[in-house]
Amino acid sequence: EGSPLADLYFKKSVAEQNSFDVAWDILMEDGFVDLRRTIYSTTGEFKRFRQLVINTVLATDIMDKDLKQLRNQRWDAAFDGAGEEVDEEMMDE
Repeated sequence: EGSPLADLYFKKSVAEQNSFDVAWDILMEDGFVDLRRTIYSTTGEFKRFRQLVINTVLATDIMDKDLKQLRNQRWDAAFDGAGEEVDEEMMDE
């Protein structure tokens, strides 16, 4: 509480956001230009890659109740009832 780092990230997923920023800064160094060219070659690919990395890192924040609720809602929307179908298929074997 009250730390400059927490304030920088609005006290949300502080460790995760800081980890992303540190890793991203390293990836943007001159020594990784070939790696970056391999990962993306257009502005659209760059934006998509950055968003994928952000989402992946933020998904590791198990303490944020809002993020957990959002993940649970997405899970339910994607897999609602899927478990029942699998169970029925297994019963037929």
